[in-house]
Amino acid sequence: MSTTPDLYLVFDVESDGLHGEGFAVGWVAIEPDRVGGVPILWEDGIAVAPAPTANAWIRENVLPHLPEPTHPDARSVRDAFWRVWDHWSAKGARLAADVAWPVEARFLAACVDDAPATRAWSGPYPLIDISSVRLAAGKDPLGEEARLAEELPAHNPLADARQSARLLAEALRARR
Repeated sequence: MSTTPDLYLVFDVESDGLHGEGFAVGWVAIEPDRVGGVPILWEDGIAVAPAPTANAWIRENVLPHLPEPTHPDARSVRDAFWRVWDHWSAKGARLAADVAWPVEARFLAACVDDAPATRAWSGPYPLIDISSVRLAAGKDPLGEEARLAEELPAHNPLADARQSARLLAEALRARR
Protein backbone atom coordinates (compact mmCIF):
# COMPACT_ATOMS: atom_id res chain seq x y z
CA MET A 1 0.00 0.00 0.00
CA SER A 2 1.27 3.45 -0.91
CA THR A 3 2.29 5.78 1.90
CA THR A 4 1.64 8.90 -0.17
CA PRO A 5 -1.86 10.37 -0.15
CA ASP A 6 -4.08 9.91 -3.15
CA LEU A 7 -5.08 12.94 -5.18
CA TYR A 8 -8.58 13.19 -6.59
CA LEU A 9 -10.54 15.73 -8.59
CA VAL A 10 -14.17 15.10 -7.67
CA PHE A 11 -16.72 16.71 -9.94
CA ASP A 12 -20.47 17.05 -10.34
CA VAL A 13 -22.44 18.17 -13.39
CA GLU A 14 -25.96 19.52 -13.66
CA SER A 15 -27.68 18.87 -16.97
CA ASP A 16 -31.06 19.16 -18.63
CA GLY A 17 -32.27 15.72 -17.56
CA LEU A 18 -30.18 12.57 -17.33
CA HIS A 19 -29.15 12.67 -20.98
CA GLY A 20 -29.25 16.40 -21.73
CA GLU A 21 -26.44 18.88 -22.14
CA GLY A 22 -24.49 19.81 -19.03
CA PHE A 23 -24.79 23.46 -18.07
CA ALA A 24 -23.03 23.65 -14.70
CA VAL A 25 -20.07 21.85 -13.16
CA GLY A 26 -18.41 22.00 -9.77
CA TRP A 27 -15.21 20.35 -8.61
CA VAL A 28 -13.14 19.75 -5.51
CA ALA A 29 -9.50 18.67 -5.54
CA ILE A 30 -8.75 16.59 -2.45
CA GLU A 31 -6.03 14.54 -0.81
CA PRO A 32 -7.96 12.36 1.63
CA ASP A 33 -5.90 11.70 4.71
CA ARG A 34 -5.94 8.49 6.63
CA VAL A 35 -7.28 9.86 9.92
CA GLY A 36 -10.58 11.39 8.93
CA GLY A 37 -10.01 14.71 7.23
CA VAL A 38 -10.77 15.69 3.67
CA PRO A 39 -8.20 18.36 2.86
CA ILE A 40 -9.60 20.46 0.04
CA LEU A 41 -6.79 21.76 -2.13
CA TRP A 42 -8.97 23.75 -4.49
CA GLU A 43 -12.63 24.04 -5.40
CA ASP A 44 -14.71 25.99 -7.86
CA GLY A 45 -17.76 25.85 -10.05
CA ILE A 46 -18.84 27.32 -13.36
CA ALA A 47 -22.09 27.55 -15.23
CA VAL A 48 -23.88 28.87 -18.25
CA ALA A 49 -27.38 30.30 -18.09
CA PRO A 50 -29.36 27.15 -18.93
CA ALA A 51 -31.74 27.13 -21.84
CA PRO A 52 -35.42 26.95 -20.95
CA THR A 53 -36.36 23.37 -20.16
CA ALA A 54 -39.56 21.39 -20.40
CA ASN A 55 -38.33 19.23 -17.54
CA ALA A 56 -40.36 20.25 -14.47
CA TRP A 57 -38.04 18.43 -12.06
CA ILE A 58 -35.02 20.39 -13.34
CA ARG A 59 -36.94 23.68 -13.10
CA GLU A 60 -38.00 22.99 -9.50
CA ASN A 61 -34.97 21.18 -8.04
CA VAL A 62 -31.90 22.32 -9.95
CA LEU A 63 -32.31 25.77 -11.48
CA PRO A 64 -32.94 27.58 -8.16
CA HIS A 65 -29.62 26.28 -6.78
CA LEU A 66 -27.25 27.06 -9.63
CA PRO A 67 -24.35 29.46 -9.35
CA GLU A 68 -24.47 32.66 -11.35
CA PRO A 69 -23.55 32.12 -15.01
CA THR A 70 -19.81 32.43 -15.58
CA HIS A 71 -19.59 31.42 -19.24
CA PRO A 72 -21.51 32.31 -22.41
CA ASP A 73 -22.31 28.77 -23.57
CA ALA A 74 -22.05 25.08 -22.67
CA ARG A 75 -19.01 24.57 -24.91
CA SER A 76 -17.02 27.21 -23.01
CA VAL A 77 -18.00 25.51 -19.73
CA ARG A 78 -16.66 22.20 -21.07
CA ASP A 79 -13.46 23.85 -22.32
CA ALA A 80 -12.88 25.53 -18.95
CA PHE A 81 -13.48 22.27 -17.09
CA TRP A 82 -11.08 20.43 -19.39
CA ARG A 83 -8.35 22.94 -18.56
CA VAL A 84 -8.98 22.20 -14.87
CA TRP A 85 -8.81 18.46 -15.57
CA ASP A 86 -5.57 18.89 -17.54
CA HIS A 87 -4.05 20.80 -14.61
CA TRP A 88 -4.95 18.21 -11.97
CA SER A 89 -4.27 15.24 -14.23
CA ALA A 90 -0.72 16.52 -14.71
CA LYS A 91 -0.35 16.41 -10.92
CA GLY A 92 -1.44 12.76 -10.89
CA ALA A 93 -5.06 13.24 -9.85
CA ARG A 94 -7.73 10.67 -10.52
CA LEU A 95 -11.11 11.99 -11.68
CA ALA A 96 -14.11 10.87 -9.63
CA ALA A 97 -17.85 11.38 -9.68
CA ASP A 98 -20.71 9.89 -7.70
CA VAL A 99 -22.94 7.73 -9.92
CA ALA A 100 -20.98 8.88 -12.96
CA TRP A 101 -23.40 7.47 -15.54
CA PRO A 102 -25.08 9.09 -17.36
CA VAL A 103 -24.65 12.79 -16.51
CA GLU A 104 -20.93 13.11 -15.77
CA ALA A 105 -19.97 10.45 -18.34
CA ARG A 106 -21.92 12.26 -21.06
CA PHE A 107 -20.34 15.56 -20.04
CA LEU A 108 -16.86 14.06 -20.37
CA ALA A 109 -17.74 12.51 -23.72
CA ALA A 110 -18.93 15.93 -24.92
CA CYS A 111 -15.64 17.44 -23.71
CA VAL A 112 -13.69 14.94 -25.81
CA ASP A 113 -16.03 15.37 -28.78
CA ASP A 114 -15.32 19.12 -28.70
CA ALA A 115 -11.62 18.56 -29.43
CA PRO A 116 -10.93 14.91 -30.23
CA ALA A 117 -7.48 15.53 -31.71
CA THR A 118 -6.16 16.87 -28.40
CA ARG A 119 -8.46 15.21 -25.86
CA ALA A 120 -9.07 11.68 -27.11
CA TRP A 121 -6.17 10.21 -25.13
CA SER A 122 -6.15 12.59 -22.15
CA GLY A 123 -9.47 11.74 -20.61
CA PRO A 124 -9.80 10.17 -17.20
CA TYR A 125 -8.76 6.56 -17.18
CA PRO A 126 -10.12 5.12 -15.08
CA LEU A 127 -13.04 7.34 -14.15
CA ILE A 128 -13.58 6.58 -10.46
CA ASP A 129 -17.24 5.98 -9.66
CA ILE A 130 -17.73 6.90 -6.02
CA SER A 131 -20.86 4.76 -5.71
CA SER A 132 -18.76 1.70 -6.66
CA VAL A 133 -16.11 2.60 -4.09
CA ARG A 134 -18.89 2.95 -1.50
CA LEU A 135 -20.29 -0.46 -2.45
CA ALA A 136 -16.84 -2.03 -2.05
CA ALA A 137 -16.63 -0.41 1.41
CA GLY A 138 -19.90 -2.05 2.46
CA LYS A 139 -21.99 1.09 2.11
CA ASP A 140 -25.22 1.62 0.19
CA PRO A 141 -24.02 2.97 -3.18
CA LEU A 142 -27.29 4.82 -3.76
CA GLY A 143 -28.03 5.74 -0.15
CA GLU A 144 -29.00 9.31 0.58
CA GLU A 145 -26.49 10.66 3.06
CA ALA A 146 -27.00 13.60 5.37
CA ARG A 147 -25.29 16.74 4.13
CA LEU A 148 -22.95 18.98 6.04
CA ALA A 149 -23.66 22.71 5.95
CA GLU A 150 -21.01 23.30 3.27
CA GLU A 151 -22.65 20.60 1.13
CA LEU A 152 -25.89 22.56 0.76
CA PRO A 153 -27.94 23.19 -1.24
CA ALA A 154 -28.38 19.92 -3.06
CA HIS A 155 -28.16 20.21 -6.85
CA ASN A 156 -25.66 23.02 -6.65
CA PRO A 157 -22.72 21.39 -8.46
CA LEU A 158 -20.04 22.65 -6.05
CA ALA A 159 -22.06 21.61 -2.98
CA ASP A 160 -22.69 18.22 -4.57
CA ALA A 161 -18.98 17.82 -5.39
CA ARG A 162 -18.10 18.63 -1.78
CA GLN A 163 -20.44 15.92 -0.52
CA SER A 164 -19.16 13.44 -3.09
CA ALA A 165 -15.56 14.19 -2.07
CA ARG A 166 -16.40 13.53 1.58
CA LEU A 167 -18.21 10.28 0.73
CA LEU A 168 -15.24 9.14 -1.39
CA ALA A 169 -12.80 9.88 1.44
CA GLU A 170 -14.97 8.01 3.95
CA ALA A 171 -15.25 4.97 1.67
CA LEU A 172 -11.51 4.95 0.96
CA ARG A 173 -10.75 5.03 4.68
CA ALA A 174 -13.21 2.19 5.28
CA ARG A 175 -11.41 0.10 2.65
CA ARG A 176 -7.99 0.70 4.22
